[in-house]
Amino acid sequence: MKLKTFLLIALALCICTDASAQARKKKMKEDVKTEKNLLQPVPADTFSYAMGVAQSESLKQFLMRQQGVTEANIPVAIQGMRDYSKLTEAQVNELIAYAAGVQIGMMNSKNVIPVLNQQATGSKDVVYADLSKFVDGLADGMSNTATMTAEEANAVGERQMEYHKEEMRIKNNRWLAVKAQEEGVERLKSGLCYRVLTPGKGAVATENSEVEVHYEGKLIDGTVFDSSYKRGQTATFRPTQVIKGWTEALQLMPEGSVWELYIPYFLAYGENGNQSIPPYSTLIFKVELVKVKSEPATK
Repeated sequence: MKLKTFLLIALALCICTDASAQARKKKMKEDVKTEKNLLQPVPADTFSYAMGVAQSESLKQFLMRQQGVTEANIPVAIQGMRDYSKLTEAQVNELIAYAAGVQIGMMNSKNVIPVLNQQATGSKDVVYADLSKFVDGLADGMSNTATMTAEEANAVGERQMEYHKEEMRIKNNRWLAVKAQEEGVERLKSGLCYRVLTPGKGAVATENSEVEVHYEGKLIDGTVFDSSYKRGQTATFRPTQVIKGWTEALQLMPEGSVWELYIPYFLAYGENGNQSIPPYSTLIFKVELVKVKSEPATK
């Protein structure tokens, strides 16, 4: 075949191919133009209502679990949602502020006042801090109408807490002095007192030994603040890893002993105590020395 003839045939094929492709594209455009959505739209009111119903249970649970709304007051919350669109921005801001004040009032009653009672008297259950007077102080302070400065107010609080600490020191020292005179109670030079409940005959720990113990700790008013018996599990540690009163006693008790320790504050948690131990507390421990373990080998 001559080259000229071959070129003519190839050119014709290209033209035919381009024409076919253009025809298909034209048909597709026509199909798109004539395509119809056979589905029907949901009326806007119906859609909006349905979405509210779908989320209603989640909102109810949120109000009850996260916002503290009781089931009986769900209608009140519903009314608030309905009224929102009728309120001005200023009215909305007023209601938000009022609701915040109610929330703070509830926190004051349930949390703040008990803590103040604990700090001022040593017991959160004692009626000492007055809620209404506390709120008066908050209100006057925020309104700049208070009868004392913030520095003076803090000084009042510190004075009461120092008074309470001194009362605790005297009360605990008196209790320990009486206990030390009881028959069967031994008093050591350090100030530690103890009573042997069950004599032991085993090994005596050193500061490097590990000991396994059961114990229960109480305050002088009988409040139990810690107990391995209640947990149902002994504790294991070295004598140097605990308070000074324990450190001394554990190096005197033979294995198998059960002692009751009376530990003065300066061999325990000191003048300030901790979260569960009031200042200047004398601690009462029943200690059962279950096992004195071998000292670890020195390297």
